Amino acid sequence: MEEYQAPLGDVFDVGSPRVGERLRRARTEKGLELTDIARDTRVPVRHLAAIEGDAHESLPALTYSIGFVKTFARYVGLPPEEMAAQFKAETNKVAHVPQTMPLEPLDESRVPPRGVIAGALLAVVIVVAGVWAWGNGMFNREPMPPAPAEMAAPVEPAPEEEYAANATDPALAEPTGDIGVPPVDPTAAAGPQPIDPALAATAAGPVVITANSEVWIKVYDAAQQTVKMGTLKAGESYALPPGREDLQLWTGRAGALRITVNGRAIPSLGGPEEMVQDVSLAPASLLSRGR
Repeated sequence: MEEYQAPLGDVFDVGSPRVGERLRRARTEKGLELTDIARDTRVPVRHLAAIEGDAHESLPALTYSIGFVKTFARYVGLPPEEMAAQFKAETNKVAHVPQTMPLEPLDESRVPPRGVIAGALLAVVIVVAGVWAWGNGMFNREPMPPAPAEMAAPVEPAPEEEYAANATDPALAEPTGDIGVPPVDPTAAAGPQPIDPALAATAAGPVVITANSEVWIKVYDAAQQTVKMGTLKAGESYALPPGREDLQLWTGRAGALRITVNGRAIPSLGGPEEMVQDVSLAPASLLSRGR
């Protein structure tokens, strides 16, 4: 009788039953159905039927198929390793061999010169710096008005200049006291000048912050306690609590806000993407920005 040498060294008679027939006979002798084996082994019925029918082209890859054969054989009482070896000898499936790509040395002629790489990095740095500068309002034509605390104090005239100015007024032409001492301004003892009634009434009105576009704001007091923090959507407004003269503003997009005091709009706090912080929201302070 002709014999066949399997790859693993096992010898099978060419005329002996094939794996599928041997498994089918063992199954029927035990009175089992394919559905019974599939239920207990979790091997799909279609794969069990393909193994019995020697329909190897319907089976998955060789590794999975061998595992199914071993499970099938073990369930019906046949030696799993022997059945697996016979299946490998009968099937035309081959084990998957991963292909490796040959690694070629890098062609130095295809690598950009160092000067090109350095220039590209420099260009990226310049672009990032430009975007940062634009976002902070450095390219705005109109600078942000100074805060009240930063406004320059009025320059007092020197005594000599004040004396020369008073000398042109007939009522103040004659100096009083020692020679060289400028005359006393009769209005100096009158105290501070009265505040414009219209401006005083406006400064007592409510302060309203309106978003021209979506913008984040934080309103806080002198002790850094947050009063309002969040995002205002386009067209949304926030009215400051009345009587709060100590509130300040922090926002990353000053130009996206419109602030009014008693309905009177004040100039923009900064550029479209400019960040401002510690901006006083006292009505009088805001109104002073429009002078």
